[in-house]
Parts: sequence; structure tokens; C-alpha cells
Amino acid sequence: LSCTYCDTEDFGEADEALYDYQVPNKISYSLKELQTFITPEDYVTFYGGEPLLALENIKEIMDHLVCKGFMIQTNGVLLHKIPAKYVQAFHTILVSIDGDEKSTDVHRGKGVHAKVMKNVSLIRSQGFSGELIARMTITKSSKLYSQVRWLLDNGFSNIHWQLDALFYAQEDLFWLDAYNKDVSHLVSYWLEEMEKGRVVRLYPFLVLMDSLLKEEKARLRCGAGHSNFTITTHGKISSCPIMWGMKKYYCGDLEQGVSQNISLGEPCASCAILDFCGGRCLYSNLVSKDEKENYSKVCRTVFHLREALLEILPRVKTLLQEEVITMEQFSHMKYNGVEVIP
Repeated sequence: LSCTYCDTEDFGEADEALYDYQVPNKISYSLKELQTFITPEDYVTFYGGEPLLALENIKEIMDHLVCKGFMIQTNGVLLHKIPAKYVQAFHTILVSIDGDEKSTDVHRGKGVHAKVMKNVSLIRSQGFSGELIARMTITKSSKLYSQVRWLLDNGFSNIHWQLDALFYAQEDLFWLDAYNKDVSHLVSYWLEEMEKGRVVRLYPFLVLMDSLLKEEKARLRCGAGHSNFTITTHGKISSCPIMWGMKKYYCGDLEQGVSQNISLGEPCASCAILDFCGGRCLYSNLVSKDEKENYSKVCRTVFHLREALLEILPRVKTLLQEEVITMEQFSHMKYNGVEVIP
């Protein structure tokens, strides 16, 4: 694909101190080496680029690796290539789709939406019974509320979204005001559905409300660097898939395991709502914090989201007390690849 928000054309001059330019295109470690790092209690996620371009590697790993389960994050275009027995073996499949046909194809390419929807229907007919999650990217031209509603009305019951921000130089983030209004609109809809006994699985709302109800303090919500690690094609260990080639932030390798943790820096480290948020995207925190004005604008969307959820918190507690909804409806698997903090 040739997505409009892909940042591969925005890389600057070579930086030998930061980037590892020797990362091979294909896996260069053995299954035995992989198994020394993966335990029977771990989940393994296939991530890219597009992981299904390496389907034979995926099948080999799924056939032989001993772990608790498998997940995949994919653009969905090649889902039809996966044999049914492997489809059925996935615990979670996260598919990139931005809403309706127009919203998706304008950023991902003409015909992508139709292929994804056809393939989603196919894997369901093949017996996939795990969690299917829509991965949205929200840009300056996106309408969060209407596109989430479209997905909910067209077969997706699990949704998360990521903001197309803090990945480029000289960004104009004027559109975040409209995004915040859509968040408020969506939270109102979410509460309306709870009034009917349904907790819609919009992951940013679901996970954050669960934490508010339990009064728990958050760590980095994606698990990067503390519960979630990325293995590069040459066996190095990184905190995050987006940071796969940033050797400055490698935290180990398959042979030695995790030898260091990469932690959030400022402004997240001393933020007033860190216990709620858990921290901005680790990659953005490490490479974009010098863009202080834009970083602050994006962070204000989290403050807005928090206020919107706090506003409905008393009513949610009442609905729980009245047994209109249950805490089980907020249950979720942590660190499954969703963006909790968009």
C-alpha cells in the first residue's frame, strides 16, 4: 500500500548513532533462539510493515513455538492468504481500517476498503472466533464520531484509534479541536448505550473507565518496555515496534534477554495526570518532546478525554450499582496492541 500518513518519506539524514542500518529484511534468528526468550505464558504478535508478506515465517512459528497464543496486526489486504487452521488459531486479529470506504480509501488506496471488508467476512466464515479489532488512524480530514459509528454498524464491535500526529516536522494541528468535540460526542453515545445495558468496546474509553472504576494507577498503557517487547528481524529487543531500528533504545537481545528498560522522559514523567494516562507514546516521547507546542496540543486531547470520562463516571457507577451493566463488561486483555491513549 501507499498510505498518505506513512512517514517513510520524512526521514532525515542518516544518523548512525541512533539508527541500526543493518536490520535485515527477513528473520535471521532460529526458532530455537526465539523459544529461549518466549515463555509458555507469553502472547506473540506478528507486526510489520505488513507481517503477512512473511506468511511462511508466521506459519512456521505458529507450528512450533510454545506460547500462550498468537495475535497479528495487519492492513487486512492479505488475510485471505492465511489457511483456515491458522486463522482459527489466532487469539486476536487487529485490522487497519479507518471507517467507511471513502474515509479508508482516500488514505490507503482505492479498493483497499472493499478487500478488507471481504477478507474480514472470509475469516469469520473460516471459524475465527477470537477478538477482531478495527485499528483506525485519525487525520485532519477524519470524522471520529461518524466513522466509529460506521464501523459499529458494519460488523466491528472492538475499535481503537491513533492520531496521525507527532510523526512529522512542522505540523499544523488545528484539527484537534474538532477531534475533541467528536470525542465528547462519542462519550455521550457510549453512555447512552450503557443506559441500555451495553458497554461498547471502544478501547480508549473501555480501558480508561475500567481504571477509573478500580482506582488503579497506570503504567505506559501499551506495555512498551515493561510488559511488551519487540523482537527485530536480527534478534535485538526493542521496547516498541515503531522503535525497531533505533539501536540507541535497544534493551537486549534474544540470547541475553532484557538487559535495560527504556523509560518515559519529560514532559510525561512529571505530568499531573500520569497515573491516569500512563504516558504518551514512548516513541513520540523520546523523539518529539522538543516539539513542545505540538506535544502539548496532543497531550491536551488526553486531558479532554479524561474530563469527558470523569463527567460520566458517577452515572456509570450508578448503572453498575443498579446492575444495568457489570464490571465484567469492561474486562479486556492488557497490552494486546490497541491504542488506549490515542
